[in-house]
Amino acid sequence: MEFVIKDVMLFRASVEGLKDFLPIASLLVSNEGIRICGLDASHVGLVDYFLAAADCTKANIGMPFKIDVHTKVLSLILAPISAGDSVTLIYKNDKFVVECFNAKMSKKAVYEVPTLDVDTDRVEIPEVEYSAVVSIKTADLLNVVKEVSQFGDTIKMRLDADGLHMSAFGDYGTVNQTLENTEDRDMDLNNDNESVEVRYSSKYINTMIKAGSPISQYMKMEFDPSVPLRLSFKFGSASHFITYLAPKADEN
Repeated sequence: MEFVIKDVMLFRASVEGLKDFLPIASLLVSNEGIRICGLDASHVGLVDYFLAAADCTKANIGMPFKIDVHTKVLSLILAPISAGDSVTLIYKNDKFVVECFNAKMSKKAVYEVPTLDVDTDRVEIPEVEYSAVVSIKTADLLNVVKEVSQFGDTIKMRLDADGLHMSAFGDYGTVNQTLENTEDRDMDLNNDNESVEVRYSSKYINTMIKAGSPISQYMKMEFDPSVPLRLSFKFGSASHFITYLAPKADEN
């Protein structure tokens, strides 16, 4: 296997986001690209990362296979990477190698990454039709979630005709904020719903949006009381970083 990453900064940002969810990343490599999919340690959140072969400068695969590595190790390797550098992923003779070339310094670094033998079942993600769908600038949603999450461990989200409402309460008081449906936002209610309301962990949803913010300027948030929240960040021509979060039980 040999992958030459086209956008090294997006790849570095993706690995940083993965690091907060998955201590061990199982790379499922095929002719389509590299997929990393798994539950976080608490089994509350799930991540589905896909780097399409179409978004690589070079992609020689051969037979499909799986590599298990420590996500923090990949993060350390990619930390010095900057725009204009190149990153090549190589798996040969049972060795996983990451080659990084710094164009400005004319410096090549070669890392042999330890692989693990992890026996995990692949997580299947079913297709779901959500009652509430919001397409929005990532920065807009992240800013409001950051502010609201300071007031409580749980964020209540509600979508209705007036926009997307987020609220929380705790020792510091109560906060309610609304993002209205403007020209650069798309907010839809499906299945003839007048409103949809769900509660989520402030910590997790803040972490998830923060992880996706360097990856895509725009994001899609889909929620429904009966299924996990889905946050989608698209990049390149066919790649994505998607996270899922289970809703919290109704406090009433």
